[in-house]
Amino acid sequence: MDLLEKVKAALEQYFQPDLLKLEDDDGISGYVVAQQFRGMSSLDRQTLIDQALRRSKEPLSREENRRVIAIAGLSPEEAIASGVS
Repeated sequence: MDLLEKVKAALEQYFQPDLLKLEDDDGISGYVVAQQFRGMSSLDRQTLIDQALRRSKEPLSREENRRVIAIAGLSPEEAIASGVS
């Protein structure tokens, strides 16, 4: 399984997202839209995303983790407001 698929699987397992969009362009970046992000600070959202990647069935190696550039966590309302939903 390539890195993009590992990251997608981990986020889908942990969040059961409303929407997940990731790209691998010299590193993994994108966003995950999930109910869990409602009312959370940016730091808390990143902590949850990091936990999802660490606690997955196939945790990322240190090298794979370095290739994850940025994954934004959005609530459904924020996704609609920003036009990504």
